[in-house]
Amino acid sequence: MKKYTITCSEEQLMLIAHAVEDWSRFLSGQCELHHATSMIKNHDNYTKLNEALENLHQFVTPELPRGASYGWNGGHCPNEAQRKAIAMSYGIYRQVLYFFACQKPQDGWNCYQSPTLTCKEQGGLISIEEVKS
Repeated sequence: MKKYTITCSEEQLMLIAHAVEDWSRFLSGQCELHHATSMIKNHDNYTKLNEALENLHQFVTPELPRGASYGWNGGHCPNEAQRKAIAMSYGIYRQVLYFFACQKPQDGWNCYQSPTLTCKEQGGLISIEEVKS
């Protein structure tokens, strides 16, 4: 398997993590796109946008009741591609949040200081190293 290195700032890496988290949660049935929509809270149609995103649940996870979602690993999602994407994307964004939570323990304990959960579907976790200047 080929591997790649990406060099970016903390701000860029957190942006990537938040985008991937939105993607993962969306595929799981949590269609709110919290990180993306938080950037436009002052928009006149913010409430309508949230309602529209909530209504997508029936199309993204038609076999789940409203408000339910698949777990971090895709749970029992019958769509193999969707289940794998949920598991892989969880491993990506969660590993970034874990990395930074462990770098800044003075901020107090949070759930991201515990190791990222793993499963076979993920294909392994990403590796993050700080570049020393």
